[in-house]
Amino acid sequence: MRNPYISFLQAFGILLVVVGHAFPAGGDDCGLYRWIYSFHMPLWIFLSGYLLRYTAPEAAAGSCPLAGIRFGGRGGFLDKKVRRLLVPYLLLSTLVFLPKVWLGRWAVKPVELSWEAYFGMLLVPSKNVIVYYWFLPTVFLLLTGTVLFAKLSDKLRLGGRVPLWGWIIVALGLSVCNPAGGVGWFNLGGAVKFGFFFLLGIAYGSDRERIDRALSLDHPWTAVGWGATSVAVVLTGYADLNPLFERLAAVCGILFSLSLGHVYLRAGFRWLAPLDGATYAIFLFSWFPQSALRVLLYDFGRLPAGVGVPLSTLAGIALPWLVWRGLQYGKRWPAGRIVAQWLGQ
Repeated sequence: MRNPYISFLQAFGILLVVVGHAFPAGGDDCGLYRWIYSFHMPLWIFLSGYLLRYTAPEAAAGSCPLAGIRFGGRGGFLDKKVRRLLVPYLLLSTLVFLPKVWLGRWAVKPVELSWEAYFGMLLVPSKNVIVYYWFLPTVFLLLTGTVLFAKLSDKLRLGGRVPLWGWIIVALGLSVCNPAGGVGWFNLGGAVKFGFFFLLGIAYGSDRERIDRALSLDHPWTAVGWGATSVAVVLTGYADLNPLFERLAAVCGILFSLSLGHVYLRAGFRWLAPLDGATYAIFLFSWFPQSALRVLLYDFGRLPAGVGVPLSTLAGIALPWLVWRGLQYGKRWPAGRIVAQWLGQ
């Protein structure tokens, strides 16, 4: 059974991602672009933490729920995350490497033809040929690292001594100071930066009903309030003052998204229902049509963002959705199931 609240948040999140990627290079002069980028990836990291806690087994008395997740072995947590996140990362990055070398004159970040560049773009996600694939190894580190840490804490009986909110405060401090900020390998610095939002998602999944009531997230005016606050913090420049304000601006955007989800479901809307189940495929495949359209619309066509963004957004949603539907259909046959598994579907 799919959770309609999670389905909305995933659909809304991927819509933000595709719209953000539809802008031309240097689009940060646009307020909408700056607002989307202030929280759309923290929202996805938050959802990853929420889903981790949401899908964790019930804990025995005195133990951490995440410690009950079976980690190793075939079909275990590590195996599933490698197949879901790392296999598509390696496969699609490799397939795109040579074409991007050959078409480098039109690329925002050209790539040289060398083994060093190839392995470098796999090991340092910020250099990847599909740059926003940095999310895949980052969330892999957060998921697997958190489960391993939960198991270690459970053995050392640290869970009861340090409450979850205590770990969140520690994660916020590490995110702001980020001692690993210069470490690009497997985007370790990014994992430290976004760990705060990941733990917030775990906390929300642990006690969602009480948090919703305390913050009145199911009230329409709450959505308006957090949305207005998020926009104001970004457009006035306060989000750019320092890393702490940047994290708080992202929290405002996340709270707006959560409250909007409640309003959406209470109103009985179904606008985003067609995207249910397809969001990961849209994330993986939207780069292809949007990169081509960036060249055609902006480099050759010289079209303004007001025309290019809607066209690129439509292509970035519709074409990957068709690929996803094709992969679902192909699962009827063994070869189709293998291809879908390689692509994380």
